[in-house]
Amino acid sequence: MKVAILIAPKDFKDETVSQLQLLFGKKDIEAQIVSLTLKTCMGYHGATLKPQIDARSIEAGTFDVLLIADGPGVESLKLYDHRPLLDVVKAFHDNNKKVAGIGNGIRVIARANVIKDTRIAKTDEDTEKLVRLYRGKPSDDFVVTDKNIITASDASNVPDFVSVLSQ
Repeated sequence: MKVAILIAPKDFKDETVSQLQLLFGKKDIEAQIVSLTLKTCMGYHGATLKPQIDARSIEAGTFDVLLIADGPGVESLKLYDHRPLLDVVKAFHDNNKKVAGIGNGIRVIARANVIKDTRIAKTDEDTEKLVRLYRGKPSDDFVVTDKNIITASDASNVPDFVSVLSQ
């Protein structure tokens, strides 16, 4: 399995991404960091990662999963308003590839308009409003798989999220 982990160019959630990389490594899942830049990205707590691919240029045929990581940068950079990124999410969804989101990364999936009648993991109030607006179904579960969309409430759910994703 090949996963594209999308991070915000700044203020991505370091602990989410490091947990994902560690757990994917243990399960022999190939993960590549992608972002809206190829310059070094800075995490909220100071971690630095150099993306391997510009998120706007990835194609659904190249990866099995597009995973949007959480963090303050999703909101401050308004990743959910970036049309080329929303088009990539929609392309993955339309090609029956898995689209995954953690925490406020779920906002990007919602704005791509691919969650109609899809259950979404319990999340913060603002993200839940967006999920309802795009006719998704908020759930009380912390990790949810529905159709080809996988969501997790936050970084504390990453181990369960990875287990579900790797099935």
